[in-house]
Amino acid sequence: MRDKHMGVAEVKRHFADVVGQVMYGNQRIIVNRRGHPVVAIVPLDGAAEQRRPGKRLAAAIGCGQQDGETFRGLMKRVVASRGRRLPRRVGGNG
Repeated sequence: MRDKHMGVAEVKRHFADVVGQVMYGNQRIIVNRRGHPVVAIVPLDGAAEQRRPGKRLAAAIGCGQQDGETFRGLMKRVVASRGRRLPRRVGGNG
């Protein structure tokens, strides 16, 4: 896990970005006040894994479990099946 040092004011200005770095970047943010470390912002155990895009959806539909189909494979099948449908008309009731 990598540590990054930031000042209190900088953390306040960029709080949403800091949270993202901690959650998705597996980073610890050490917050400094007047040049001295005072607190650390760290990810909860398993928090990043639970919040990876598509991870919970894949688990909900059972991808990669008994049938061995991956999430990416399922999405390819969905896209391919949509290509066989007639396109929808765009516009009014004409």
